Amino acid sequence: MAGWGPSPRFLRRTGLALVAATICVAAAFLLLPLAVQGLLRVLDLALTGCIWLTTSLGNDADAWTILTAIGRAAAHALMTTRVLAVLGALVLVSALALYGLQRLLGTQEESSP
Repeated sequence: MAGWGPSPRFLRRTGLALVAATICVAAAFLLLPLAVQGLLRVLDLALTGCIWLTTSLGNDADAWTILTAIGRAAAHALMTTRVLAVLGALVLVSALALYGLQRLLGTQEESSP
């Protein structure tokens, strides 16, 4: 009766799927407040930028002055510790995803006749 029941491979993949689903749900639960905070920050910056642009155009500033000020403000906003940490985390997650995809596609190529 060795043929009865699920195979070890099926059990392993099911366990990995459950672990992955649990990690995804936990990450979504933990990162949702940060996503909402980031969205509110983006909206606040967009509103502030529109007000600043309107004021600059009302003061007859030329286009190059406005573009250099926008570039400096964008660079200043992106060079914070928090933004660099998030970018580093995204690079790490994408590298792990690419590695996993390569492993997945590599195992399929090896097993095909």
